[in-house]
Amino acid sequence: MRDSGTADRLRAGVDAFDLFFSRPDAAGKMVPPEEIVLRRLRGLLGRLAAGQERIPGEAAPSDYFNALLREGGAPSLDARLRALLFEAFIEHRVLPGELTAETPGPTASFLLEKAADLLRAVALAAPSLDAAERARTLPAALELFTAPVPDSPGELAALLAECDRFRRHRVFRFIGGKFLPAEVDSAKPLDRFFGYPGVRSAFRDHFRKFAAGKTNLPLLVNSLPGHGKTSLTVSHVLAEPGLVLILPEPEALERGWCDLVEPLAARPDHRFVLFFDDIDPRHTDWYQFRTNVGGAFSLPENVMPVLSANYEFPANILSRGRKVSFPVFDEVRCMEMVEDFLSGFGVKRTAKNLISIISADYTEEFSQKKFTELSPRSLIRYLSGYEHDQIKRKTMVELSFGPMITRPDAELFYEFNIELMRSLYGEEYIQKLLKERLKALE
Repeated sequence: MRDSGTADRLRAGVDAFDLFFSRPDAAGKMVPPEEIVLRRLRGLLGRLAAGQERIPGEAAPSDYFNALLREGGAPSLDARLRALLFEAFIEHRVLPGELTAETPGPTASFLLEKAADLLRAVALAAPSLDAAERARTLPAALELFTAPVPDSPGELAALLAECDRFRRHRVFRFIGGKFLPAEVDSAKPLDRFFGYPGVRSAFRDHFRKFAAGKTNLPLLVNSLPGHGKTSLTVSHVLAEPGLVLILPEPEALERGWCDLVEPLAARPDHRFVLFFDDIDPRHTDWYQFRTNVGGAFSLPENVMPVLSANYEFPANILSRGRKVSFPVFDEVRCMEMVEDFLSGFGVKRTAKNLISIISADYTEEFSQKKFTELSPRSLIRYLSGYEHDQIKRKTMVELSFGPMITRPDAELFYEFNIELMRSLYGEEYIQKLLKERLKALE
């Protein structure tokens, strides 16, 4: 027979579970959360607290255990429960700093006590099974909850604080209302970007100010493809230790922002960059953006949107953020990038012949179809190959002292950019551009 102390601890666990996870319905009845694993856990604790006698039509404790094994997985269920408890503390406005303080406040202390009640009840679940129910429970299911419960509130607070997903990961995708840890392959050290000093200075200034809490003005970035909008954004976010990068699914820009922003607003101990990459401003419903940026609502100070596009943003959207536009990549900016790259090797700024020869070789490789585009992106790939090719470096230096100095083909850049803009913006845009250029010559 089960002792009364075990029954009391199980009932305390049920009460703690409802405090953290259950919510009242319209009639005031406590309803377990939608997440299936939590519902199974609530059913298990409630069933154990009420007794183990098998009742026709009702699930037995062994049924709940076996379902938890099937739906939760043995290696991760303990950790999942602790992570959900940490999120529950955040919902109760207890941040990690208060949770782990030497003297937690009354709310944090109360919640830590209740969290201990829940974890102790969960740890008692398997040992409290009678022989009949144990025989019906899969052996692996009996090992679901084996993590030791910390003895002191401080140890428990530290254990829960380790579950802070925004400290364990710095990049997340927002899909289906959930923040999922992600990896990015476009990040690189900031000293591996070359040329475009005005653009890089604007990025550096804006992200540093956001990290320091001085602004959360949206950053609106546009350029032709291949200029580095994505890699510059990702790299600047990750270069600031206090920033977390959120990559929402494209539809999130046009949907209600509550599910996306509210969980981040509850974490003022972090600062979040919402990066909406590669959008098409021409076909975007801007209602939600205008509502949340300078409209009826204001974004929390710890959230900043960054939008990147290959097209211009509408004027009424540009007025709500900071615009950063990349100048067109031509032979002049190509040589500026090469010069910036060479400066990292201690090459003097006066080595113009070497800059010209490297730039011309890059355009020659494009003509030979080694690259599909003339862009900062492909030039970076070329320079990476140059950097690791000792023979090529030596050959270029020798040519720079020769009688014939080749130059990058300006016409090649012009033709490529015109065709790229025609494919993106249409013939009407090209005619307008040419008229403006002719007018400037008058």
